[in-house]
Amino acid sequence: MPEQPRREPAPVPVAHLAQNEGIFGPVAAARRAIAEAAERGNRYPEAGTGALRRAIGARYGIPAERIVVAAGSTAVIHYLSLCLLGPGDEVVFGHPTFVAYRLETANRGATAVPVPLTEHGSYDLDGLLAAVTPRTKLAYVTNPNNPTGGMVARDEVRAFLDALPAHVLPVIDEAYFDYVEDPGYPDSIKEFCSEDRPVAVLRTFSKIFGLAGLRVGFGVLPAEIAEAARKIQVPYDVNGPAAAAALATLDAPEHEIAERRAATAAGRELLVSRLRALDFAPLPSVANFVQVRVGDARAVAESLAAEGVFVRPLGSWGAPDSIRVTIGPPSEMDRFAEVFGRVARRIPADS
Repeated sequence: MPEQPRREPAPVPVAHLAQNEGIFGPVAAARRAIAEAAERGNRYPEAGTGALRRAIGARYGIPAERIVVAAGSTAVIHYLSLCLLGPGDEVVFGHPTFVAYRLETANRGATAVPVPLTEHGSYDLDGLLAAVTPRTKLAYVTNPNNPTGGMVARDEVRAFLDALPAHVLPVIDEAYFDYVEDPGYPDSIKEFCSEDRPVAVLRTFSKIFGLAGLRVGFGVLPAEIAEAARKIQVPYDVNGPAAAAALATLDAPEHEIAERRAATAAGRELLVSRLRALDFAPLPSVANFVQVRVGDARAVAESLAAEGVFVRPLGSWGAPDSIRVTIGPPSEMDRFAEVFGRVARRIPADS
């Protein structure tokens, strides 16, 4: 009998839902700016990203000397830590939250002081205040929080800033700012950075603006800290296409960003309804991701990955019973629902 032709297995549809990336790529103006900047790839980018800093300052009414542009907001966290932390210092933040705070604190020989979140997954600002000591240098407030998606309202943030001792710099991380539609959510750059009390606010172009692969974010910092950060900054750490794309993104039509925001919100609501239909209770989220308890998160994530669906197990973040699911394109969310529906049947009911 002649040998039968070998049949290759059908490709497994892949859903990348682990990194909190935005659904969309760069806006149209940014794509054009990237192409034009690539033609100048033999030239170094502008030292100090002055044009981008001035444009950000003009948009928010902040002097350019208070702005640090770097290779993602995580790089700004790194420079803040280098400038302000050393052995014996302490840093307070919620738990679980963005892991960079703990890592940068440890790298400087300082002490991390995690504070449990509220039951709804937002920062407990009273708990944060209670954890402050004379050795505390930084207090991070991630709003909305990653990985839970919970937010704190402007009145809570203002009360926290008013009560925080003067020797502590508050760092409000608003990486997911542009996804939030809740009217109680503050614009910390406009509302708090113009006041006498020193405040640092972090933003990024990685999420709703679709520039995660180009690595560009910024911090609005007290002027003397911003100056110190720029002095130690890696030269040219923001490349030319990234800076050009970010600059073009600032001029993107608001309706284009609003459409992205609406699409993400619709995807989030559909994901929540699908999880609830399977008797899971995700935490309330205003961002482009959802956290949900699934029991053994690592085992669940591995089962999903075996079928091409990648989510974030949160054991290393301090929540070993939970996964975080990014809101992706509809096809990827459908793939998640299909595979998770099968995996869910194997999860014990008391998880």
